[in-house]
Amino acid sequence: MATKAKQMDITELLHNDHQAVRELFFAFSNSEDEGEKERLVKQILTELFIHAKVEEELVYPLLDDAGEDGEEIKGEAENEHRVVKFLMAEISQLDADSDELKSKITVLCELIEHHVKEEEKEMFEMLRESGNDLESIAEEVTKMKAQLKKEGLPAMKATLEIGSEPKPRRKTA
Repeated sequence: MATKAKQMDITELLHNDHQAVRELFFAFSNSEDEGEKERLVKQILTELFIHAKVEEELVYPLLDDAGEDGEEIKGEAENEHRVVKFLMAEISQLDADSDELKSKITVLCELIEHHVKEEEKEMFEMLRESGNDLESIAEEVTKMKAQLKKEGLPAMKATLEIGSEPKPRRKTA
């Protein structure tokens, strides 16, 4: 009798995304070929763009039900995404042979590592304790990722707009 394979839940899927991006950063840091570096940068930016979009639209809203702690983690994660997107937009304008590219990719990698560490430690635990069907959320994320990959990477300036609706400015007295 055949047994049904266990479906992946959203924390496993996101962890796999994190690992894939780590491998791309590692490959970039070891590459000497400008053509390969250019390909790796595009792949890094694409993967990060898609990952951020699915998190912001399908995963982070799940934290709304986790009370004050969930709101805090969600707010910090969204702010980290904004900083990452800004850096991604800058990186997308650089040439593969640019010294600035290597330093900005290094900073991007460090930002991502910090974000991943917090996400996997704090947010994953909240998601597991949420009572949500994490396997069906993983299915939704997988479908959305496939659609985004078909659409391709938009102009990097557009990444700055994902999840960053302008907040009303407070009047100061």
